[in-house]
Amino acid sequence: MRTTVVNLFLVVALVAGSPASAEEQKVRLWKSSVELGAVVTTGNTEQRNFNFRADATRDSERFRHTMYLSGLRSSKDAVVTAQKYYTHYQGDLKLNGHHALFGRVSYEDDRFSGFDYQADVTFGYTRQLLQRENMELNGDLGAGVRRTRVTGGTVEDEFISRVALRYFWQISESAEFTQNLSVEVGDRSTISRSESGIQSTLVGNLAMKFAFNVKHQSEVPVGSQKTDTETAITLVYKF
Repeated sequence: MRTTVVNLFLVVALVAGSPASAEEQKVRLWKSSVELGAVVTTGNTEQRNFNFRADATRDSERFRHTMYLSGLRSSKDAVVTAQKYYTHYQGDLKLNGHHALFGRVSYEDDRFSGFDYQADVTFGYTRQLLQRENMELNGDLGAGVRRTRVTGGTVEDEFISRVALRYFWQISESAEFTQNLSVEVGDRSTISRSESGIQSTLVGNLAMKFAFNVKHQSEVPVGSQKTDTETAITLVYKF
């Protein structure tokens, strides 16, 4: 499954990075960052926790491409206690003003969730709701299909409606705050996500970030929790 996730992200990156027209190359803008956090303890208890995140955005005159990949792995006394990977890609076709049409695909592999994987494809409308010198708010409204494979069970398909908000606040020259919220309402299950992060520059392109993420799913296999939370402090490199 890990290879599938990485391959999906690489394919998306190649598509988004395909040659643009001469006019687009003049105005396109790449923004990327990589985050890494790790905690390792030895002695009476051997414990290892690793998490990573990478994202890239290319914003041209007509199109905007956004790619995201994250992973988490924890083990205690050589026994894996958590392992998950999540990736998504969104492509926006800009219209007049602050309007755009989008297509989005995502894939999640969470070893301890009771699902082999969950993937979805959605299409819809996105709009910039707020634009100020130091902050921005964007919203998405769309619909699509989610495919879920239950561990040791069957594959289930369902139609979903998606609503999402993305907020960015440049607090100061060296600090920024981000908040992403999304709700995907399906025929069988509703998935809600909240991703909060505050980031402070250390030196040059290197920063430290504190993040708190929550995922809630209304229907899960027996023995699985409906709500997962992640609290992380990571080093971030922007380029």
